Amino acid sequence: MSNPNFSFKPMSGKKIDQLATAYISFYQPEILKKPAPFDVHRFVDTKLEDLTGVVPVYSRELPPEIYGLTDSSENRLEIQEALAEDPFQEKFFRSTLAHESGHCIIHVPQLRKINRGQVFRQGKEEGGVQLYRKDDIPLYCNPEWQAFRFAGALLVPEGPLRMMLADGASNFEIANTFNIHQPFLRSRMKALKLI
Repeated sequence: MSNPNFSFKPMSGKKIDQLATAYISFYQPEILKKPAPFDVHRFVDTKLEDLTGVVPVYSRELPPEIYGLTDSSENRLEIQEALAEDPFQEKFFRSTLAHESGHCIIHVPQLRKINRGQVFRQGKEEGGVQLYRKDDIPLYCNPEWQAFRFAGALLVPEGPLRMMLADGASNFEIANTFNIHQPFLRSRMKALKLI
């Protein structure tokens, strides 16, 4: 857990959604008109380093309980190689890449400005993703909340989601279209106040 005296720049969910949509508009704009999965794997492997200076690596060194981490002092996004290679974990792999991309895009530049290193880990430590306690930091300044909101917006853009809902698509159809798990979709819909 980070030092509670350090706070990240406040960001609303709407602002984070706009940021993610800007990346989609530039790298894969067609999915904003016809719902389809954002190619987050290609984005991370071919664009992220140019955008952020953070190098993505797939590692056998990460412990099994850590799926991904972003280390701002080492300029490294590390993803568990076993997760990347498991075809049954593709949807979780995609959400992990999107979440860590959020840290790289939103938080690494802020940390560089103040010459401070930090490691963000996504794993199953103590039963789930390690988050700041709610009383440590306001939600809109919480880097884990910000990264998760970015991941949701990158993988399930609001416009195409609303299009599918208006067409009567089921949650199952929507999750399959965006290549995500249904709990991820429910969380995104809840964030957008659609449920």
